[in-house]
This record gives sequence, structure tokens and C-alpha cells, in this order.
Amino acid sequence: APQTKHQHLRYNPLKDSWVLVSAHRMKRPWAGQVEKPPEEHIPRYDPRNPLCPSNTRANGKVNPSYDSTFVFENDFPALQPDAPDPGSDQHPLFQSKAARGVW
Repeated sequence: APQTKHQHLRYNPLKDSWVLVSAHRMKRPWAGQVEKPPEEHIPRYDPRNPLCPSNTRANGKVNPSYDSTFVFENDFPALQPDAPDPGSDQHPLFQSKAARGVW
């Protein structure tokens, strides 16, 4: 069902408002990582960090060899421009509608 695979807006009848639900973001890579205490010496370059210069990000894109601020689009944005409409077969207390964009 599109409601479990893509972002959409859900109607909250108690507050009479629409809430953004980004179900597709559960597909982001995560291996149950547990954070350790901060390192005393933080390396300038970490070959395992997907945001470091020249490293490959989770979406397969390779970062340029940058040496200052580098701006890129979110690899796993909350909104996508081509999300499908969740459809109209809905219960009055569970309404949803399309939510599209780039963010």
C-alpha cells in the first residue's frame, strides 16, 4: 500500500490538522549501530565516513575531493517529488492525501 511505502499527509481529526508521514525513510541504511564515547583525537579524514571527501555515500554517489564546505542534497529526504497518491479508499477517521516536494 502506498501509505506504508511513500510519504503522505494524514489527517488528525482530533486536532483538525494534517501531519506529514515519511514512511519510506525507514529504508535508510542502519545496522543497529551503538555510539561509543567521542574520540579524543578526531581524524581529519575517515575512510568509513560516507560524508568525507572522495568517499561513496549510501546512494552510490561519490563525493568530490572537497577541502571546504560541501553542500549536497539529502540522500534520504522526507519528501520526494514523485510520490504516488495514497488513494481514496479510506475510513473517515483515517484519511490521507499525497505529499510531494523536495526537502
